[in-house]
Amino acid sequence: MGVNEVSSNIRRGVIPRATTGISEHLDEIYTQHGFFGQWVHLFRSRNVGFPKTWSSDDVMYKGTDTTTLAPADQTDAAGSPMELLRGDGIVVSLSRRSQPMPFAELNADYHQIRFYHRGEFLIETELGRFEVEPGDFAVIPKGLVYRETPRQADGNAVLIFETAEPAEPAEELWDNAGFASFFTDYSAMKLPEPVGEIRNVETEVRLKFRGEIHTLTYDFDPCSDVIGWVGDPVVFSLNVWDIPGLGSSHGFLPPPSGAVLMGRDKSFFFNVMSPKPFPNVPAPDGSIGAPAHMNDYEEVWFNHVADAAPHTDGHLWRLPPSIPHPGIKRPPFYPEGPVERIREMKINFDCRAGLTWTDAARKALMPDPQIGLYTSLAGTHIGVVPDEASRYAAGRLPE
Repeated sequence: MGVNEVSSNIRRGVIPRATTGISEHLDEIYTQHGFFGQWVHLFRSRNVGFPKTWSSDDVMYKGTDTTTLAPADQTDAAGSPMELLRGDGIVVSLSRRSQPMPFAELNADYHQIRFYHRGEFLIETELGRFEVEPGDFAVIPKGLVYRETPRQADGNAVLIFETAEPAEPAEELWDNAGFASFFTDYSAMKLPEPVGEIRNVETEVRLKFRGEIHTLTYDFDPCSDVIGWVGDPVVFSLNVWDIPGLGSSHGFLPPPSGAVLMGRDKSFFFNVMSPKPFPNVPAPDGSIGAPAHMNDYEEVWFNHVADAAPHTDGHLWRLPPSIPHPGIKRPPFYPEGPVERIREMKINFDCRAGLTWTDAARKALMPDPQIGLYTSLAGTHIGVVPDEASRYAAGRLPE
């Protein structure tokens, strides 16, 4: 064995069951470099994800109901989205645009991944235009002019992830990390179609440059004059319902198995947490649900669709790397009857940068994170009903 080589899957102490299984012991995954480094699976008697007290809300997992938030662009066409989370090279914002942008926009500081939670929109770019609908990710790289027009005035909601590192399809993970959603059909992405119909109208471009807002004015519309393009798909959208949910016979797969977008340096990645196939290995070796875990990445979770608990649609959570992220496991089951589509969908954004809630978001944080995490986030994620989740949050295992 070389100097820098470390043997994997070493065992110490009592290993009560398979890591995929369920028993009276809680389990937790510890990983390094997000999910891309070495790992340890711990079997615990108590839940370290449930401290008795904490000195700051910044070190505790917290969530907010974004349906209660009113960004400026909801009532003012010239208004801006509301920033919710900010970190080094990362900004997460909420938009509820109800009217067409009276300007075009150019972000020279950040790339954008815009997730369309509710509403249909026309996106015009220098490379052409395309339509988006609920469940679409739209990637807009920095330095390109774009304009967004809602197709209806009410009920719109868009989560905007601004990243210093460009976003690209996560098929790269298959080549250099060994696991990713290899079965995602990226040819299903929508690409902008050039219009080539020059609109000779004075157009204001709102420019984000070095943290400040500036303007550029043209005597034509920069989103209309390109007649064609050739090259990489730098602007595209991909719908979460086109991405299959991968599963295993025993149950749990680590989050990057559902990755669809990532930074080339692995400083961030997006997971689509769609319903997965039911495991067919019974307890104690099989289970439904994920163990708790701890690593050095921040996590942002968003409920896109939750038919089992529709009141949680639009809930957004930050899980910091200061405390284990609790999980719930339950014995596996296999449904009877015909196959039917399960309308449950979450998106998960992991990033290396440390995130902090903005003042506007802090005012809307849920008051009891230990109950809220299970009844809002984990409860709908793995199908645990709120009553069971509340018992778990109170320190009692499900019967």
